[in-house]
Amino acid sequence: MSIIPAAVTPLDEHMGLDIARSLGQHGIPVFGIDWHTQAVGRKSKYIQFVLSPDPKKEERKYVQFLIDWGKKQSTKTVLYPVSDDTALIISRERSQLEPYYEFVMPEHETLEQLSTKASLAQAGKACGIPTPKTVMTHDAQQVETVAPTFSYPVILKPIESAYWHIPAIASLLRENAFSGRAKVVLCHNAAELCDCYKKIAAHDPRMIIQEVIPGPDENLAYISFYLDRTSKPLAMFAGRKIRVLPIEFGSASYVRSFCDPELERVAMRLLQHVHYQGLGGIEFKKDLRDGQYKLVEFNTRFGMWDGLAPRCGVDTPYIAYQDTLRQPVTPQLNYRENVIWIDWQRDVRAFWMYRKERGLRFTDWFNSLRGEKMWAVYDKKDWRPGVDLTLSLLNLAWSRVRRTRSSTLQIKAQHLRGT
Repeated sequence: MSIIPAAVTPLDEHMGLDIARSLGQHGIPVFGIDWHTQAVGRKSKYIQFVLSPDPKKEERKYVQFLIDWGKKQSTKTVLYPVSDDTALIISRERSQLEPYYEFVMPEHETLEQLSTKASLAQAGKACGIPTPKTVMTHDAQQVETVAPTFSYPVILKPIESAYWHIPAIASLLRENAFSGRAKVVLCHNAAELCDCYKKIAAHDPRMIIQEVIPGPDENLAYISFYLDRTSKPLAMFAGRKIRVLPIEFGSASYVRSFCDPELERVAMRLLQHVHYQGLGGIEFKKDLRDGQYKLVEFNTRFGMWDGLAPRCGVDTPYIAYQDTLRQPVTPQLNYRENVIWIDWQRDVRAFWMYRKERGLRFTDWFNSLRGEKMWAVYDKKDWRPGVDLTLSLLNLAWSRVRRTRSSTLQIKAQHLRGT
């Protein structure tokens, strides 16, 4: 009997690669479907690379590509969408894709609800999970009305992250005209909130205002899972986000596995309430004021560092594969704590930010690297992606040096001509 293959889309240097390594070690063929010809994961010995259209630019062509590619396979393929965009597209087009692919997802309305920040807050409140005060808006007058009702600081963020990918908004954030971050804008008072909103709204008015949950970044906790078709948990794993990039509102650069029964209870309350199925992860932050976990974000897919779970004893990708194919599965809900996941090139940058803003000493940062760890991308058994990433980073650094040198020479030449 032939082994059913799997496919990850897109094939990035984190989620797609981690899934491929998990499944590949079980002898399962894995295809990496991506539109980036230089995707780091294409170098993995566990991956067969497949070039596809870009769903952000050509969604219809992407869906048709998946259908045409699926028709060519001798059997159905277990499909893992590992980005917000591909998860939503595959969910929306599931009736067209189900003849050629196997996957487990909640109903599309549920997936959309959990993917939208304002709707997620409503879902949390409906099942009694504390959430930061959240207002969805697309009107400057409404912002002026609600601004005095918030406790500050607050953050402004797009209703969907893609809304802020346009160059005009990205340029505003880079200029640091207001306390901008890559994903959010931090506002310290009502006047600043109104001003920031108006500047961004000139390009896209669809935004969310959300209360900032007080507490250090170490209070950020993320729990990942796989639930079967009856919403029974078959895999569950949690980590504490010790350092994030950028500080406070970024994604993890350093994580440590930990177990907290209260975190699991809160997460399962929401998951059972929405009848969730499949892979996912929920981010919470423990509020310094009352010690409660507050709902922050929901990923309806495999997450950036969920590959740490197999290292700790919970082989989430393989469990998802087995259950998707209705094979017998032994639940894995217990795991080893204090195992580190680290993305070194991001954590070096994070160190400098924490040093500048939080006074993190080099010795404390260096000592935090001690202990059992998993390096993002790098793996002795599958070393080619790590080498490719290193060469890419060196090439990027050299290009920046050359640009800086060229700019310096131009300035000197202009100065000489001026004198």
